[in-house]
Amino acid sequence: MAVSQGSVQERGPVSPNATDMRIHLPAGVQGGAYSASVPLIRPSRLTTRQNGGVGKQLSDGWCVNFAVGCSHGCNFCYVDGIYKRFGRRRYGEAVLERWGNYMLVPSNLQDAIEKTPWRRWKGKEAMMSSTHDPYLPTIASWTRKILEAALPQGVKFCIQTRSLLVLRDLEFLAKYREQIRLQVSIATMSGDLGRLIEPRVPPPRARVDVLRAAKEAGIDVGVILAPIFPPVQARPNAEEDLAEMVDAIAKIPPEHIYGESLHVRGENLRLIQVDLRDNMFRVTPEFDKGMAKTFHAELKRVGLRGVWWYEH
Repeated sequence: MAVSQGSVQERGPVSPNATDMRIHLPAGVQGGAYSASVPLIRPSRLTTRQNGGVGKQLSDGWCVNFAVGCSHGCNFCYVDGIYKRFGRRRYGEAVLERWGNYMLVPSNLQDAIEKTPWRRWKGKEAMMSSTHDPYLPTIASWTRKILEAALPQGVKFCIQTRSLLVLRDLEFLAKYREQIRLQVSIATMSGDLGRLIEPRVPPPRARVDVLRAAKEAGIDVGVILAPIFPPVQARPNAEEDLAEMVDAIAKIPPEHIYGESLHVRGENLRLIQVDLRDNMFRVTPEFDKGMAKTFHAELKRVGLRGVWWYEH
């Protein structure tokens, strides 16, 4: 299903078009379109419990999502279960593909940007994004358009990404540094494990370099050390891996540090078992609690503090 191209030339494209999809989507990823609802900012539970959320301080209770699917294809991601359970009627058969093998973008994205009354959220922090990476190659230029529309109206953003394409926007983001928190997530420093669980994501040290560059530009930065996997053949020692992650960020250092173990949601456990070739792979409450202690101890070792998000 190709994404339609806009016909209003003076406004530029109205959505990522079919050429964008062909050029930027990895082989085997199905592209398509849907109609985005207005406004683009929606309520999110990725906020504090005081704000009615799940206890993760990633926003003031708002998010901006403008894609269905994520071509990173990380097998641990929980989002796929949402689309497979609730999204088939609206988004079609594409969402039945394996997570990472479908990527749908709004056919009316420019219109949705223009019709969203951004000033209504002046002074509020929105997460960008909670269901996909905002700096995927297919949509990175549209992320910039959204930011150009929203930041002058006073909206704040927690930009959560694993992509290096955010580096292209650092100069622009630095102009609004009081409204920006830039975060990356790192699940492992092991190349062997990384290739199995997040094969299309830049290496972890490259993501650390993103934080370093953003910090040098005066931007507030954060890191989510997650999801921490139990010992597996590709990376036997989880504690040493976490210590290496902490060492990698210690010299930056981020203003916000979070951690969590792998949380089982939807089909992610089955996909992980397939990719690791280990049908016995599990995550236990004991591992979650043990890694929480390691997380805090390792941060204390380098003079930092963080928040662990418990599963159990």
